[in-house]
Parts: sequence; structure tokens; C-alpha cells
Amino acid sequence: MRDRAVTVIIPTNRGGRYLEEAVASVRAQTAPVREILLVDDGSPEPGLSEIASGLGLRYLRQPASGLSVARNAGAAAAEGEWIAYLDDDDVWHPERIEEQLRALVTMPDAVAVCTGGWYMDADGVTFGSGWGARQATSAQMIAYDELPPRITTLLIRRDSFLTEGGCRTAMEPAEDNDLILRLLQIGEFANVDRQLVGYRRHSANVTSRGLAGREANRRVVLDQLRNARLRGDRELTGLLRRHRRAFRRYAAAENLGEFIAATRRRDTPYAARLAVWGARRAPWTSITALAARFGRRESRAG
Repeated sequence: MRDRAVTVIIPTNRGGRYLEEAVASVRAQTAPVREILLVDDGSPEPGLSEIASGLGLRYLRQPASGLSVARNAGAAAAEGEWIAYLDDDDVWHPERIEEQLRALVTMPDAVAVCTGGWYMDADGVTFGSGWGARQATSAQMIAYDELPPRITTLLIRRDSFLTEGGCRTAMEPAEDNDLILRLLQIGEFANVDRQLVGYRRHSANVTSRGLAGREANRRVVLDQLRNARLRGDRELTGLLRRHRRAFRRYAAAENLGEFIAATRRRDTPYAARLAVWGARRAPWTSITALAARFGRRESRAG
């Protein structure tokens, strides 16, 4: 189990006050990693190089090019057979890597291994119930019958990542979901149903939530569906159509919630953009989401 070399890649352009804690959580792993590679995406010099040196990290600098390019550069330079991405403000449970390597004993041909995780605030306080990662087939996750994993939890076979071309800049800010869908098409994932990654939510972190994220995820699904049709892959086309239907349902519900919140805070321009998106991109599911919300309200009132 311990002969599987793992490279941890931290793509960042800021470092930030959480970086030392993030690195410490890797150093505390019960299955030590081979290297920690910090990819500096064009931060002001010489700040990050000095921080990386002080923390004993391997350092790679590139001109400011975005998260996808930074992730790809890290994977290309990695020495490990397996790669794991760590955001500069997240933390890992000490047994994360050990549990993922153990999962590969029973699924040695897996393309990737995912886990569940927990949410924490800017001060590291856990909130919410987090998420799990029960075992599912690639087909189930492609169809969105089971939730696909998050890139922050993945241990990815480096060769598979490179063969698939890594993250695509054109799909930002949903490039991670695009990558995961492509990896699911070439093999199975092993799932470790434990919360082993702490995902920090605060005002400065990058996320694919919100209107921009929904639009990017819509483009991802449509692109994948178009490619499946061009290849004549009827089975994959069917799975992605199911994914598209599921996406429209949850995206319409999220969009409606944001619209109501924007209206309450009197952010009229953003509320208008949300209304236009719902009407254009998911008209019927938006109506269904609205009806369901009013139905719940009337039920509570009754």
C-alpha cells in the first residue's frame, strides 16, 4: 500500500493565512506522501517562493494563467504515480491518504479514489452535516443518480489525468466537474465513505456556486453530451441526458433561492440576471421549483 507514491499539489496565487495549516495536515498523514508541490500562479514576487522554502515545499512558478493551468502544470511536474489537489485553505484528516490507498487494494484498476468531507468556516469551526461518498459505479455518477465526487477529495491516477488532457480552461469555473465527468468515462472510482477533507467556506475562496457556476456547469454537460453524440456512444448519451435533466432540477431550485435572496436584499440587477437565466436555461423546471416552494409555504401555513 505504501509503495504508491503520492504528490500533493497546491495551486495558489496568494498563499494566505491558512496555507501553513493546510500543509501541516498533509505532514500529519499516517501514510506519508512523496512530495508537496506548490504551484505559484503569478503571485507578487518573491513572497510565495520564500514561504514555500520555509515550509519545505517543492516550488513551481508560472505567469498568472488561472487555476486550470496551475493544476495541469502541477500534474505534469509531479513525481508521484498519484496526485491529490489541496486548496490553500483546506485541511485533511490524518488518515485520508492511508484510507484512499487501502481502497486501491480492493480496486487496483480504479482511475481515482474519492472521500466525503466536512464544511468549516473561516475560523475552522465545523458547520452543517458535510457529505459522504458511498460506493457507486461510474455510470451512476455520470447520470447523476449518485452525486459525483469533488476534486478536493480525489486521489487521481496521474497517467489518467494527463491522458485526458487535465483541466480545460474553457470550462472554468466548472473545470473540475468537467474533468471528473471525463475521468468517469474511462474507468471506475473507488469511494471511501468517510469525511476526510475539511472544506473551508469564506468570502475569499473560489467556488463554482452561484450564477456563473450554474452557467459553467450547464456548458460542461452540453459539451459532454455533444461529444458523446458525435462519437455515436448511445449508452453515454443516455446517461448524460439523465444528468442534464437532474442538473436542470437542482440548478432551477438553486437559482430560485438566489433570486429570492437577491430580491430581499434589493439587489435588483442580480435578481434580474437570475430571472433571465431561469427563464432561458431552465424554464419548466424553474416553474416547478417555484410551485414546490409555494406549496411548502402553504403547507407550513396550514
